Amino acid sequence: MTERWNYRFFLKWAVALSIFALLGKMVWENWNQVKEASFTFRLLPFVVSTLLFVLSYFVQIWAWYLITLKCGVAIPIGETIESWLYSQMGKYLPGKVWLLLGRFYFYQSRGRPKGAITAALYFETVTMVTAAGLIFFFSFFISREARFLPQSPLWPGLLLTAALFFLHPKILQRILNVALRLLRRRPLSLSISYSAVLQIQGVCILSWAVGGIGFSLFVHSVFPVSARVFFFLAGALAISSTVGLLALFAPSGLGVREGILVYLLSTLMPSSIAVILSVLTRLWMTLIEIGMIGMVYLVGRFRKRMRERTYV
Repeated sequence: MTERWNYRFFLKWAVALSIFALLGKMVWENWNQVKEASFTFRLLPFVVSTLLFVLSYFVQIWAWYLITLKCGVAIPIGETIESWLYSQMGKYLPGKVWLLLGRFYFYQSRGRPKGAITAALYFETVTMVTAAGLIFFFSFFISREARFLPQSPLWPGLLLTAALFFLHPKILQRILNVALRLLRRRPLSLSISYSAVLQIQGVCILSWAVGGIGFSLFVHSVFPVSARVFFFLAGALAISSTVGLLALFAPSGLGVREGILVYLLSTLMPSSIAVILSVLTRLWMTLIEIGMIGMVYLVGRFRKRMRERTYV
């Protein structure tokens, strides 16, 4: 069993590193473009972009808190923030299952029922993925960068109608249970109203939109881009991050997110520049996550010491 796990572990990292090797080759072969690129650093857009991206995490936590309220497994908001951020460390392990298991065990240790926790986790995944897809497709239609998508005005309406249909709790529950049966998991029940689903979906869309604007400003802080492509950049980040998260073979979507982001950014700039921006984005987002987790840890330690002093 250990040998099999090690084999999969090294294979997953080999795939991710291979993608980075191809991206590095792309930069090397077009180094003249890189040298001539107008890279710069603007402090104000960088600071604002970082603050907005941090805010997007808290909006996403808000969506998760609403889900736990509707599913009857909510815990105090402080513990919700702590458990959600700590669970993000699971993204950096192959398989992504640790991202969900960490939060599952945290809520289970608080006496919450397993079935309701599982339903909440699946529902969060569906709403975040749906929100990312909507942001992606609408950003392409609005920015007119969708060269490989039909530009008919009927498509946005059809897309929104389909999303509203599949998000109905009864339809959504059937789809999830079909997937769970294929994975040999127990079926679940979504005891949540349609209006609550739409409310949570709106918060998820807001999370991607805020994070996307932050990402656009980050790109602009190191490489000048027009404000008219900001929404396109938001959609590019949403879809690349989502596909990277769903790619079970890649730890934290390593390589997958960068590859998709490079492909999309290449419609706006030379591919070699897109590679550098995608790598910088990975570093920027990772440092933000580490900073937020570290801050939550320090706040938790401080509160613990204050309680100990109070009892003494």
